[in-house]
Amino acid sequence: MLIQTLAAMALVAVSSAVPSLTEDHPLQSHLDDAEKLRDIYTSPQAQQMLDEVQHLPVCEPRTIYAAFRPNRAVSADQFEQLTEEEQQELREFNINPSNYYATFYGSPLVYARTLDLLHQYAPDFTINNANIIDLGYGQLGQLRLWAQMGAHVTGVEIDPILTAIYKDCEAVGDLNQPNTGSVTLIEGSWPNQEATRKQVGDGYDLFISRNLLKHGYVKPEKLNPNFPPPVGWEMTDAEMLGHLYDILNPGAIVIIESLGPKPDPSKPWSDISNPWPESAWTKAGFTVLAHDQDESTYARTMGAALRWDERMNLETDLFGVYSVYQKPISPDSTSD
Repeated sequence: MLIQTLAAMALVAVSSAVPSLTEDHPLQSHLDDAEKLRDIYTSPQAQQMLDEVQHLPVCEPRTIYAAFRPNRAVSADQFEQLTEEEQQELREFNINPSNYYATFYGSPLVYARTLDLLHQYAPDFTINNANIIDLGYGQLGQLRLWAQMGAHVTGVEIDPILTAIYKDCEAVGDLNQPNTGSVTLIEGSWPNQEATRKQVGDGYDLFISRNLLKHGYVKPEKLNPNFPPPVGWEMTDAEMLGHLYDILNPGAIVIIESLGPKPDPSKPWSDISNPWPESAWTKAGFTVLAHDQDESTYARTMGAALRWDERMNLETDLFGVYSVYQKPISPDSTSD
């Protein structure tokens, strides 16, 4: 998830969010969300993800200093090394324990939807000991929960603000507990930058991207000078999907999910459809399990559970789509 205009607004909210003395737990909001979503997600692994919330570590609050357009941020220690003029360009933001896991995007537990989709299209797939990559992760919560379930998770983000938030964070790295995995964070543009491609490497069993790989984001009519080039910019469909194919193990699953407002031709960014046609996925060697499936009903059910209906009309303002693909176990087993 690239952090765009709303990120600045969200960070202002983060900076003023001080945990209430009446809260039962510093992560109470996440514990509450897990119960709200308990009846929404049905697969065993999604339920386990909700169960794992109670085991999230409570990270110490920290302060970062950030500016936007272009996004940039430094830690408190780095801030002290700047000149007075450089310091004046940055704003102070305080990150509390709950913000660590949600950042700008609300509950990370909405990612449990990907585990329900995984159960639907690849019921034998378990994330325990799997290598997972989340492109545009946006928040640490889902990565840490999957690691607690035994996965080795790599999150890739282009935004340096997230790097500042998670630098030396105790919730990142090898969990060093029985039957648990690890969390690795990479700052960079994949697959646009060769250096990031080298960091990402290959050998992944599951590729997940949520609210990033939208047609309106990936294939705009022209670049926005305030933001970095989108995923696969100036690449052909074959080149882009070829990079994805190459980082996956045989049998690996790809899940792309996007939510957004009602598509509006006057607002190209509102187009949440898949950036690449089904034929491009097939030509790249993937087996198409689902392509641009409407999941607006699910999105509205989930939104109601999290009380999004208090700030939007779910029926008219919230839509969703998902796609699922698989890299064949053998090159000759692609779909027709």
